[in-house]
Amino acid sequence: MNKNSKPRIIGIVLEDIFKDFSKELIHSVNNAIPEDSNIRTIIIAGKYIKANSDSPAIVSYSTVYNSIFRFDELCDIDGLIIHLGSMSNRKKKVIRTGYSEKFRSIPKVFIASDIEGETVINYDNELGIREAIDCLVNVNGLTKLCMLGGRDDNIDARARKQIFFRCLEEYGLEFSEDNYEKTDMSDQCYPAANRLLERNPGVQAVFCVNDSVAKPLYEALHARGLEPGRDVLVFGFDNTKMAGEMIPPLSSIGAGNSSLGKKALEVLLCKLDKKEVASESVPTRLYGRESFSYDMYDYTTLEMLHISHSFIYRMFDDCFYRYKTESFKREQVDLRRLFFEFISRMLKAMKNRYMSTENFDTIGRMIDVFFEKGAMEYTDAIKLVKCIEKLQMSMNLQQKSPAANIMVNRLFQRMKDRAIYALSEQRANANDAHYEHIKNFQEFFALISSADSNINVVFRNIDKLGLKNNVVYMYEKPIKYDLSKQIVFPETVLLKCVLREKELYLLPKERQQCNINEMFTRNELSLKCRSYGAFPIFYSDILYGVLICELNDDICDRGEFISQQLGRAIFLNNIQKEGMYAKIKLSQIASK
Repeated sequence: MNKNSKPRIIGIVLEDIFKDFSKELIHSVNNAIPEDSNIRTIIIAGKYIKANSDSPAIVSYSTVYNSIFRFDELCDIDGLIIHLGSMSNRKKKVIRTGYSEKFRSIPKVFIASDIEGETVINYDNELGIREAIDCLVNVNGLTKLCMLGGRDDNIDARARKQIFFRCLEEYGLEFSEDNYEKTDMSDQCYPAANRLLERNPGVQAVFCVNDSVAKPLYEALHARGLEPGRDVLVFGFDNTKMAGEMIPPLSSIGAGNSSLGKKALEVLLCKLDKKEVASESVPTRLYGRESFSYDMYDYTTLEMLHISHSFIYRMFDDCFYRYKTESFKREQVDLRRLFFEFISRMLKAMKNRYMSTENFDTIGRMIDVFFEKGAMEYTDAIKLVKCIEKLQMSMNLQQKSPAANIMVNRLFQRMKDRAIYALSEQRANANDAHYEHIKNFQEFFALISSADSNINVVFRNIDKLGLKNNVVYMYEKPIKYDLSKQIVFPETVLLKCVLREKELYLLPKERQQCNINEMFTRNELSLKCRSYGAFPIFYSDILYGVLICELNDDICDRGEFISQQLGRAIFLNNIQKEGMYAKIKLSQIASK
């Protein structure tokens, strides 16, 4: 990559950045960027506004927050990947025409959309749903199936409902609207889950339109003394990390060999290179877990005895299922190959009925490296343990040598121990980071709340907010948002400060002004960073600027909160300054 060349800027426009689906979409796009390419992604995420929201304050907040969407047409962006979910129905006219000629000319790829005339990447919803229902009916012999669905303005929710009803009809099962309950597709739909269960006593399985709605369904089942996976089988859609973290882990339908984000980036890069492209569908499959047992492979004696390469790799792909959609730098350890090495050596020891001490130590070191290099990031803990136990049981049945048997079982135990250690280390690090963020925020507000503080104190302490790389742009004058009018942004903004590799730089006044369309392309951002998030800085209906920060593991969760606190700090500072001016003016009047 030529560091002096202008990077390609890919905008990823989303409905909400903190949803699990959005996080994994961002990860899959960024992960698919070729290593030697000069590409930077910028995340532009807004807020879904419920049409029947009970809170005017939340609607107002979300509306002002959505001003960030204007930057996909104001700033220099080479291409756009757009996933607006339930917002796309309302935004179709805007998406078709754009606010400007500039927006209309930007190459775009849409995810999960039905906009005519545009390049779209959608799930093939039918493959995964049919696979699940076929197993429920033909393997498990179930006949009473229900669905927690989604919003009518969501293309995937509509498609999944139609496919679900069509499958029931084809299998000759009784179905009606009583089998179905609409939700807002969030984890706050407990009443909807409750209504579905009340109408369907004796339900045997429930299909959830996405993983989020399975959470309140679990709660509703527990309230009735029912256990997901034992009394009622449950499966969701999207196969997010959350699915593997639920108790019991949620079976879920997800992408097969390629993710939506990876496919969208591939198509968009072809567009940017002036190649012919077409809309595509990403195949789906069911990933079985405790809530609905479903195995994609068996441990056959013949494959184990012959130490089949395809068998070992198939086992890895199913257990460490997130790994296959990853792309890696050349210097990184190939975990798939490493897994093959130590499992094949264990199988050979089983076959030969002998394992030397040297081989035992070598395999042990391989297992340690495997987990040290992040293997647990690509699987679910319970799924891995079951996989290990299943393989261990099958190998023990074939072992004839007690000595080899003991050594192999010690290696299996080592795998479990290393997995548990890796998970506990992840959680300890997350807790440490959480408390560090709290401490830094306390210090930040203590400093900016002092009697002699001014607006520059806010920028001088940006490094207290737990960011590593970021820039802050401010409007020369705050903008009051008018709900009845389209917001008009200035042509220039002020670059106030740059945080690069935790080193803070405050810009002098003469270097601050720049064109608003250059915000995503300026080279103040660290060249080591490939992805950034843009967050509006505002308080109430007053817009102050934009925070652009490196997109690391937790910024999807914390970015909005950080920009909120910046907006609050600037607002309070302005109030304090106005109060001081008022006091000075009063003292001047009194002295006269």
